[in-house]
Amino acid sequence: MPFTFIPNAEKPRNIFSLNGTWQITGGTAEQPENFSSTITVPSVVDTAEPPYDWLRFQYHWYRTAFRVKQHSSAQNYFLKISQSMFGTKVWLNGSYLGGSISCYTSHEYLLNKALRFNEENELLIRVGAKEMLPPESAVGRDQEKEQYTPGIWGDVDLIITGAARVKLVQVISHIDTELAEVRTWIENNLAEESVVTVFAGVQEKKSQRKVSPMESRQISVAGNSTAEVIFQLPIEAVQRWSPDHPFLYEAVIHLQQNNQPVDECRTTFGMREFKIIGADFFLNGKKILLRGGNIAFHRFLSDSQRKLLPWNEAWIKKLFIDIPKAHNFNFFRNHLGQLYNRWYDVADEYGMLVQNEWHFWGATGSSGQIRKEFTEWLHDNWNHPCIVIWDPLNESSDETIQREIVPEMKQLDPTRPWESVDFLEEHPYIYSLGMVLNHRKFGFSRSLQELEQLPVPSMINEFLWWWCNNTWEPTILTKEIVERWLGKNYSTEELIAHQSFLAQELIELFRRLRIKAIQPFVYLSNNDGPTAHWFLGDIKDLQPKPVLSAVKNAFAPFGVSIELWDRHFFESENRSVNIFVFNDSPKQKEGILSMGITTSSGEWKTKKEIPMSVDAAGDVVVQEQIVFPSEPGKYFLRGEIIEEGICRSYSEKICYVFKKPEPVRKKSVILFDPSNEIDTFLRKNNIPIVSFENSDWSSSDVLFINGRVFSSPAYCSKKKEIESFVRNGGTLILNEPEFRLIGAAECEIIPGIMLKISQRDDIDKGGYDSYVFAEDPTHALWHNIEKDHLKLLNGACGGEMVSEYTVEFSLPSHPLARCGMQLNIHAVSELHVGKGKIILNRIQLRGRLTPSDSSYTELYARRPDPVAQQFLFNLLSLS
Repeated sequence: MPFTFIPNAEKPRNIFSLNGTWQITGGTAEQPENFSSTITVPSVVDTAEPPYDWLRFQYHWYRTAFRVKQHSSAQNYFLKISQSMFGTKVWLNGSYLGGSISCYTSHEYLLNKALRFNEENELLIRVGAKEMLPPESAVGRDQEKEQYTPGIWGDVDLIITGAARVKLVQVISHIDTELAEVRTWIENNLAEESVVTVFAGVQEKKSQRKVSPMESRQISVAGNSTAEVIFQLPIEAVQRWSPDHPFLYEAVIHLQQNNQPVDECRTTFGMREFKIIGADFFLNGKKILLRGGNIAFHRFLSDSQRKLLPWNEAWIKKLFIDIPKAHNFNFFRNHLGQLYNRWYDVADEYGMLVQNEWHFWGATGSSGQIRKEFTEWLHDNWNHPCIVIWDPLNESSDETIQREIVPEMKQLDPTRPWESVDFLEEHPYIYSLGMVLNHRKFGFSRSLQELEQLPVPSMINEFLWWWCNNTWEPTILTKEIVERWLGKNYSTEELIAHQSFLAQELIELFRRLRIKAIQPFVYLSNNDGPTAHWFLGDIKDLQPKPVLSAVKNAFAPFGVSIELWDRHFFESENRSVNIFVFNDSPKQKEGILSMGITTSSGEWKTKKEIPMSVDAAGDVVVQEQIVFPSEPGKYFLRGEIIEEGICRSYSEKICYVFKKPEPVRKKSVILFDPSNEIDTFLRKNNIPIVSFENSDWSSSDVLFINGRVFSSPAYCSKKKEIESFVRNGGTLILNEPEFRLIGAAECEIIPGIMLKISQRDDIDKGGYDSYVFAEDPTHALWHNIEKDHLKLLNGACGGEMVSEYTVEFSLPSHPLARCGMQLNIHAVSELHVGKGKIILNRIQLRGRLTPSDSSYTELYARRPDPVAQQFLFNLLSLS
């Protein structure tokens, strides 16, 4: 059935929605005779009923019909398509009206010549497959998206006005002077010049109460052209828009010609100001910290469960507002491409800040087309108070865009900063694809030390490379790293727990570094794709995964974080620990910091309460002396923020308490240790040392070589004696032979056996390792050492255990412990030679046996570690 529209003669502008059921078919560039299916507009073509094999076709044809009664004062009839892709052409009653290759922005068509009044009008719209776009298109690219589904995915409207119309409105808020600067562009579609009177005022959107005077200007607009008029409208008792108070106004523009109304336009806006001052973001003159996530809308369009959900307003509100606000979000980046426009209306109405990112993971198209589409992008969206940042590029740079086009766009919209021009986003996929902490540039992120000292706002909006689908199967990108952190034969429960652990740990870290915008990846995407999303079961039900609970706690506005990377402690050890208390809210906060040691069951062993007062958008660092329990076991160091008797947030760090390790053996050891660190530690523990230089090979069955000494005269002179020692049943231990090597080397250990060492450069996908997994936990090497004890040793950046080198024997060896991507690195290996063996140990013991001057004064200094000490004793027992 055709749509039927009866314009209201009392209204100078009539808008009729053409959203609804249309006909559709796949085809060629030529108009089809028959339409095989129906489809809901807006949506994309895979929602057609009955479905058709849409991937077979280069083009898709939409058809609908409408009747419109002629309006006596109406002179212009426009068709507005808010969003369609990929490449659009329009026909009305067989007449070609034009087309657009813009895929994310609106386009309009004047219907006057082809329109038939009081009878059925046939409207045909053709969209194409992505590959049919011309090379100048600014459609962009997404390396993690394989399928691009075309369609009319935005609203379609029939707009009826008089001879002159309001073509465009921009409202710029001046909160200090309480003025709304209303910029209006008046279009005259007649051939001759027209005199138009323009009236402008402001009213509250919800109550419709007028809050400004109605001002007017009379202007002359040349034929078939546009003129700009600017009003400065004072607003009575201004209410500023914010996520906590999303108050909306309307700018109302009336046009008259010859004292007759010819158009009226209402534009929703909010009185809000967002800008950068120094290293901070400011909203309405107050510092604001941005906490939230990412929505990969166009990836979600490929989700098998998606259906019509992206156009369902109740579902949008629950996903975009209700769940995020319940989990302490105030901010989203829409990742790689514009959202369906109604999402921004919802964010305006209910209060959610948005970073609006174009679909450029590497730019495409001509500079002219990019400039055109960016201009359309701003025109469509610049009145949304929710949009606070424009973002032209993801993980890429482009001289033309950043140095030429963006400065031009800033002239069009001077009210918002641009990511990649005014500041940079960072994507540190640490503790996952990369090492635990990055002390140098890593992927699309500078070092953590640099981020902490930036002169502009810091933004980390991609991290947490730990993606599982809605049934907890790791995605293709997670499969390559999961064993690195969980070992082999991991359980689903471990997979789930680790995602939550990482979210909590990394968000706390970034808050301690005072990062201004924090957004783990990814809240919504394609469940079937490389990054999945944070919901279980059917996406229509929006059942959050446990990771969202962890994010909620880590994002708590009145939050807490314990700065503690070490996990291993001696009985009754006394440590100084920093506790950060955060206040992300715009008001001062008062509360209690409760902290102490708890058991695995949550029972407090020790507890202290400290009154806290934290300034708005600030933090306080408390230094406390912690005495660990006198009994060995697994504990937690826990901090809680109590406000009005309610626990608002907590931070919890695992702590293993050990007795001082005892040597497994008391036999003498032949030792070659240029560092003297092993020597000092062994003598302290009453283990007899036999000098390497004056060794009596019959006095011990263990030779311990510390470091890279194979080219030294002392070692070379004894190579044949060492060979005889090993072949006759001795054990040769090579401890971290790669230490301080630059480049690569081949070292002869004994005649016929080489050690190949090469420095890796895989920081973007690997780096050093901090988790090690025993090949056989019952092996004597792991006496008194459990699986979880081999996750981070004390001190060093990120608890580094195995360095960024490849170290291999020239002959096949047997691994005793593994680490790295897919556990393909031997952390400890064993090579049998004659009656003896050579053990290669890469687990770093240096700095973890005896204290240094900086051990307890520097955060990342190496410190004595009972697990490292136990491991050394076990290593020496392997004879």
